[in-house]
Amino acid sequence: MKRNRTAAVSATALLTASLLVGSASPAHATLTGCTAWHSGNTAYSQCTGGTGRQMINAEGLHVDPQVGYIYRSGDPVGVGEISVASISGKLVGYRIILLD
Repeated sequence: MKRNRTAAVSATALLTASLLVGSASPAHATLTGCTAWHSGNTAYSQCTGGTGRQMINAEGLHVDPQVGYIYRSGDPVGVGEISVASISGKLVGYRIILLD
């Protein structure tokens, strides 16, 4: 009986360890060389190194003043690619959003 109990405890410990390893969260991506710029009512972002994805997030005032502020995000892109977001009005701010 003692042998079965030892085997059960060992099997439980092994299963628990494998679940912990299997559910460990991945390391966060690290992007480098990231820049953002704009031209007119369009904002751009690009990262030249590292791993992961990024996208541009832009804020602006709509052409119709009754609409007020609007927000647009570019597509998530990988290293070396450019994310683009255009505002239908006056661009007032933008920032890079880093994704994993």
